[in-house]
Amino acid sequence: MTFVDPRAPVQRRAQSLAYINGYAVPGERSTGLKPEVSAPPPAPEQLKETTLPMSTLPKFVAFDRKVLRWNCYFKESVTESAVENHRVRKCTIYMYLEDESVHVEEPRQPNSGIPQGVFLKRHRVPKDNEGGVFGPADISVGSTCTMYGRTFFVVSCDAFTREYLTGALGLEVAPDGAYPDDPIDGYRATLKKDTSANPYPPAPRDDVLAAYIEAAAGKPSNALAPDKLKKFLANDRKVLRFFAVWDDRGALYGEKRPFVVHYYLADDSVEVLEVSEPNSGRDPFPVFLRRQPLPNKPLEVDALGPTKSTTTYTHKDFVVGQYVKVYNRDFYLYDADNFTKAWYIENEGMSAADFPEIDVEEKPLPIPQNAVPPYNGFGGLEDSLQNCIALIPKPVAPDFHKQMDYARTILRYKAKIAPGEQYELSDIDAERDFILSVYLANDTIAIYEPPDRKRNIPAHITGGKFLERQTVLKPGSAEKYEAHDLYVGAVVSVFRRNFVLTEADEYSYQFMEQHPASFPRSDFDQVLMRIRAQLEGMEAEVYGTFAGKEVTEESLTAALSACGAQFVKQEVVTVLRKVAGSGDAWLAALGFQAPA
Repeated sequence: MTFVDPRAPVQRRAQSLAYINGYAVPGERSTGLKPEVSAPPPAPEQLKETTLPMSTLPKFVAFDRKVLRWNCYFKESVTESAVENHRVRKCTIYMYLEDESVHVEEPRQPNSGIPQGVFLKRHRVPKDNEGGVFGPADISVGSTCTMYGRTFFVVSCDAFTREYLTGALGLEVAPDGAYPDDPIDGYRATLKKDTSANPYPPAPRDDVLAAYIEAAAGKPSNALAPDKLKKFLANDRKVLRFFAVWDDRGALYGEKRPFVVHYYLADDSVEVLEVSEPNSGRDPFPVFLRRQPLPNKPLEVDALGPTKSTTTYTHKDFVVGQYVKVYNRDFYLYDADNFTKAWYIENEGMSAADFPEIDVEEKPLPIPQNAVPPYNGFGGLEDSLQNCIALIPKPVAPDFHKQMDYARTILRYKAKIAPGEQYELSDIDAERDFILSVYLANDTIAIYEPPDRKRNIPAHITGGKFLERQTVLKPGSAEKYEAHDLYVGAVVSVFRRNFVLTEADEYSYQFMEQHPASFPRSDFDQVLMRIRAQLEGMEAEVYGTFAGKEVTEESLTAALSACGAQFVKQEVVTVLRKVAGSGDAWLAALGFQAPA
């Protein structure tokens, strides 16, 4: 038996991870059990170098999204150039305080001719021949720093960097300096000078009179052409963009296709791009017409002699809402981008009203539905419909929810044969009684004739099953009779023989009253509202008829008929079941009072 010394210290298993303020940080690495008394372990090297020794937050949390930024440059020699012998390349140094990683980026300049962007990817940069990595104190304004053999001259820093170096680290930061002059900048400045206000006489190419005199003197025509360089320098990278459609539905297999038309102001050339639509069935070949001058008239090819010169489209020919011919193809311009609209408003004196909103999208055609032929009377309605839907008919899926809810719900009515257009009622049929049963699980109907020898009915009419349980269709349509179509007083046509429903059992009355949404003629409130609206203005006559008297089916039917009200027998039964034969209760429900 072993005994545990209660005085022994707790020796839990050592852990290598710890949580500080909810953040996981690496802790002291140790193995085995902790000794009873031990000196505090030495601080790791990474904790000694931290800039916030008194902070309880991990470094990656305390310095999250805090970045130091210095502006710098380095010189690069250029050989075999008459414009420059060296180049000053401006860069920006970023240092992320959370892990002291560095990345260098060179801002992009247009037409520089050299790759620019990320000059040095983000990582911890080691010092050349010194050991360690670059930290915030190793880069200062007015000094140099060498990274991988490239020496950068630091000229300035942003306000956050200056505040952090002077406040948190206590370093002295020199004032911001300036970049040295770059020889290429002066050359670029000469190219950007505005020559619109030239004080000297116009060049011969721009002067019509000078061009006429030189042409008369025999100067070649190509030397007298307008100066294209000036136009190119003024309109370089300026492109007008129009959105167009080509309606080719008049041709065989033609369709309406969207396009984008580009007009280059630098040389008056036109480019047409095709817009690829999803599920169009076409290969994604975007260029419909390569960039070229677009003639505004059909080309005429003569049998002899050179081709005649033709005029081309200019920016004045492109108008939103008009057509543009692209080699005998009519392109309708319906919209333009914002730059194009602003350019026309500024240079051509147009207004926003000249760019109307035109909708060229067409509504999709309705999906054609399969036409179901009329029911021919053979087989069941649902089974015949399956032959029209699929080549191999499938069994009709029943409504399981309806079958589960109304599996044993049967509404029974007493019925008698009524005369019809295709059937003449005989004296024998007039005395026959039937029971019509409606099965709510699948809206089928069965008719049963109870045997009765007390009446004057021939012996060959023995009674029994008159109609097998089945779906009964309404006359002249493929719609079947449902439970809400049957009520006391309704006429049901069963195979060209009419049956009038004269009465229902108590269960059927209660079921219809419990479901007024499906059987509105059993809803006392709706019936009362309809009858009250028809008896408006005849309150005195109605009050005199029912005050202090018993209400029966015959008296209520006669009174409503005398007032010209429209009603059915089911509604009369609903009223009698509610007022329990009391005339005063009926008047109170109607809200009729004794006349003054």
